[in-house]
Amino acid sequence: MPTVTSENKAEFDKKELRKRHILHPNETKVIVNKREIPVKMHPIEKKEGNEIAHINAKTFDKAFEKNDWQYVGKEGKGGIEGRYERFADFVKDAPSIYASNVAINKNGGVTFGDGRHRYAYLRDQGISKIPMSMDQESIEYAKKHGYLS
Repeated sequence: MPTVTSENKAEFDKKELRKRHILHPNETKVIVNKREIPVKMHPIEKKEGNEIAHINAKTFDKAFEKNDWQYVGKEGKGGIEGRYERFADFVKDAPSIYASNVAINKNGGVTFGDGRHRYAYLRDQGISKIPMSMDQESIEYAKKHGYLS
């Protein structure tokens, strides 16, 4: 067991919490079309201190739907033309994918930084526990509003 000092305590605590599955890892996986695909966090988000949190697609989507300027409906409806379909093609052979990046505010509002079409595709595939990259504040608000699995 390493010695814990004031200089390494924060990092030590994060590692210990991840081992106990209290904090989520920086890499996980999803099963899409009977294929296991690693889900990684973008290096910049990782460097910024984001974590992967697994959202409950049902409760999360109800909140996301209220964001009418970003919401991507079933089969990509309302999204950027072709983006949903391009991800559907990409994921067939993808060696891995990046987790979507989302922010949750104190009122439970959902705003995507990146990956709303990825999220919508995974949701439409029936995946109920979707990994998302979030900062610590967003994770706390997601817990508060019941968005996490």
